[in-house]
Amino acid sequence: MKQIEITVRLKETLESAINKLEKLGFKNIRESDIDDIYMTQLKDKLNEKNIQYILSNSVLLRNLIVKGKEFKKITYKNKIYDGEDIICEQKVNVDCNSIENAKKLFEYLHFEELIEVKYHVIVMARDDIELAFQIVENLGTLIEYENVNDFSNKANEEIKLEKKHMHNTIKDLGLDITEELDVKKAFELIEKTL
Repeated sequence: MKQIEITVRLKETLESAINKLEKLGFKNIRESDIDDIYMTQLKDKLNEKNIQYILSNSVLLRNLIVKGKEFKKITYKNKIYDGEDIICEQKVNVDCNSIENAKKLFEYLHFEELIEVKYHVIVMARDDIELAFQIVENLGTLIEYENVNDFSNKANEEIKLEKKHMHNTIKDLGLDITEELDVKKAFELIEKTL
């Protein structure tokens, strides 16, 4: 199954955005804290021009806390691009017992830590729309909107049109957001360090 999502930057305060959604019948359905460690074998080759390539050759060690329950995963994100645009993403997740041991394992395989991304997530939902506010350390507040339909047999142009429609859906809710469709957390945080 091929799913699509957009991630936009929130231009107003989080409190203002949540108030707007609550007035429209949205409810807070869950909150979580995420700590992602990206690891790669290509860190020594990193420069301003190849950040996306390095990230696409990285694994992600994820520590997720939801309602006091902790989940640990090793993840690979296979992002499909059309130029600079992310068309879709397919994830492979493997549960693990210890992020520390997983990190040691990858270090033995000559992986190095590339970047750590920490964020708090507040998911607001109404009917078939779920918006995830991501309060990202050292980056700001983003909104992620995942489309749950299967886009396996859709052309890139159809996917791009659907992503624009998703963006318009967020704007139609009265939220003040940027025009970009694919804010990349790890990319931007790495870019700040170079």
